[in-house]
Amino acid sequence: MPQLRRLLLCLLLALAGGWTEAAFAAQVLLLLSEESSAFSEAAEAIGAELRGAGHRVHTLSLPLREDGAQLAGHALIVTLGTRAAQTVAAHAPRSLVLHTLLPRSAFDKLPSRGDEGRRVSAVFIDQPAGRQIELLRIALPEWTRVAFITSRESADLGHRLVASARDRRLRPVLEQLNEESELYPTLQRVLAEPAVLVAVPDATLFNNRTISNILLTAYHLRSPVIGFSPAYVKAGALFALYSTPAQIGQQAGETARAGLASGSLPPPAAPRHFRVGINRYVARSMGINLDDAATLQERLERSEGLQ
Repeated sequence: MPQLRRLLLCLLLALAGGWTEAAFAAQVLLLLSEESSAFSEAAEAIGAELRGAGHRVHTLSLPLREDGAQLAGHALIVTLGTRAAQTVAAHAPRSLVLHTLLPRSAFDKLPSRGDEGRRVSAVFIDQPAGRQIELLRIALPEWTRVAFITSRESADLGHRLVASARDRRLRPVLEQLNEESELYPTLQRVLAEPAVLVAVPDATLFNNRTISNILLTAYHLRSPVIGFSPAYVKAGALFALYSTPAQIGQQAGETARAGLASGSLPPPAAPRHFRVGINRYVARSMGINLDDAATLQERLERSEGLQ
């Protein structure tokens, strides 16, 4: 009888939600595309969230063994970066898979078995188009012309940005390039009439080889550039909208924790939290009156109901 009473008590606690997540501790693998401070920062935030729920977290960096055996035996695999996502997608493990720190365009191109359902999801690195355009409207209300340059990789993002700009009564211009050599003639053409140039997270166009010349070209054509990372602000962008690795990591950790508790993952999502960085020197040299970063961030958060 005492054993039966204990069993009934356990069942009642389970039905009432009385069992903690720690009672269902799972083995989780964090797979990093490479060893870097950004990936390490995100991995630390993800690990803290999952360990706090009693889960066991193991971290690896690429490359893996050819047979992918290191992916086996995990209830959940969290990838950090595009290369890690591509590697895991190629091996198609049966566990839950959450991809992080990759652009939406890269996620959309991952191979899929077609039966993944709610088993595979992502927390993207790029900001929602509406958020980017709203910040531009808040920060630069007198600028109505906005330019976007994309490749085939980022074409969908370009169309979303254009649609969002039109919704806010701006005048967008979009150019899609086939190769990097077309970049500078295109810049000269689209910025012949000054416009706000919005850099998109497309490594085929906006990368370490091209960014300095893009910023210089836009500056000489009296067109401010909006970036997507603190590095852009440091290099000469007027301001940037971005999420830190820790912010994305925390969101990914919360998503992973919920997925392990329910057995399925929520739909792919953009970052919830973000930061704004500004370059005061560029604003002064271009004669642009720009609010401080904290004010811009507060106004943007308020517009999204985050305050």
